[in-house]
Amino acid sequence: MYFISREPFIILSGGLSYDTVGRRPCLTVMHGKSTAVLEMDYSIVDFLTLCETPYPNDFQEPYAVVVLLEKDLVLIDLAQNGYPIFENPYPLSIHESPVTCCEYFADCPVDLIPALYSVGARQKRQGYSKKEWPINGGNWGLGAQSYPEIIITGHADGSVKFWDASAITLQVLYKLKTSKVFEKSRNKDDRPNTDIVDEDPYAIQIISWCPESRMLCIAGVSAHVIIYRFSKQEVITEVIPMLEVRLLYEINDVESPEGDQAPPLPTPVGGANPQPIPPQSHPSTSSSSSDGLRDNVPCLKVKSSPLKQSPGYQTELVIQLVWVGGEPPQQITSLAINSSYGLVVFGNCNGIAMVDYLQKAVLLNLGTIELYGSSDPYRREPRSPRKSRQPSGGKKEKIPSFRIFVNAEVTSVNRDCAILVKGLSSQRIAANRRLL
Repeated sequence: MYFISREPFIILSGGLSYDTVGRRPCLTVMHGKSTAVLEMDYSIVDFLTLCETPYPNDFQEPYAVVVLLEKDLVLIDLAQNGYPIFENPYPLSIHESPVTCCEYFADCPVDLIPALYSVGARQKRQGYSKKEWPINGGNWGLGAQSYPEIIITGHADGSVKFWDASAITLQVLYKLKTSKVFEKSRNKDDRPNTDIVDEDPYAIQIISWCPESRMLCIAGVSAHVIIYRFSKQEVITEVIPMLEVRLLYEINDVESPEGDQAPPLPTPVGGANPQPIPPQSHPSTSSSSSDGLRDNVPCLKVKSSPLKQSPGYQTELVIQLVWVGGEPPQQITSLAINSSYGLVVFGNCNGIAMVDYLQKAVLLNLGTIELYGSSDPYRREPRSPRKSRQPSGGKKEKIPSFRIFVNAEVTSVNRDCAILVKGLSSQRIAANRRLL
């Protein structure tokens, strides 16, 4: 208990009834006639109040309370209404949302970390105290690396964080929320067609990043790919560019009357379009086939309203795999971006697709069976390197030099084998004679 000139502060650990459903660790702050119960994410180990004077015989006016949790350190501002917390400059855990993927980049351009830090510092953080971190003291050690290092983590809530790993501890540079481009489901009936994942439909699965051009590409568990471009200016995107790709193939089992005729190539379900697919100005509506199955429906719905994008990474293109004949799209397992040519390539167990994100067009859409099957259009049939036989006219057939070499090798090997067999036979005969 701490008394000040007006009203006392009573701070204690706990305060919730044992009958409360889902009871969590909490800290209770009683100030005069008001009582506030602050719930914590982890169990409370200890807490300490910060006062203006260190002497216990003076009137102590606590302005903050330090709470040590099992996996975190929280500072609560007691001087502001609602008791907001201080923004922690030392993140103790990167698992604010579970980490689903991680990428490491070394020897990055020297101006990259300052650029990320400048846009990250301007991000508005809600719910934090306006005051600076009240604890000071100590010295930072110098990192052993002389080159900049960056770690990018993808999280289950669809966020991407950039960390400065050049120093001893990780420091958050910039945070990107990829779920901002999608519509949020308000109730269970309005949930998107995310049958391929039970929860966390925005979770990041793969990250591809080019430090030189600062182009970023991510793949999510809902079979979607988002391409971002770095910009220091705030923009308002009226329509989010989007492409829908049908990456599911079938084999046309058509028997040919001629035995030498090649089997027909597999075709994508719904037909293949060799022309570039223009970007859609708005998300396509759900469609069904004649059997009532979902068809041409993406798992997530892209926002149709204007999107305000803060300085940093801004959406360049959204690519989604769609349902085909009642079959949901498979999760993306590989992803690569080439900023020099403006290309993005991604694939899954069904096939591979190449997209020109500058022209917003699909350049290549191949099924796995086309790449590895017997009807591969790019497969070259084995052909003998020997020249075609000349018509008989008294001229002898010319034998290539490499065949003479091969025949010479075979003859040499056969001769060596014969000598070896003959030597073994003579040794065996001599051994038999000694036994007799």
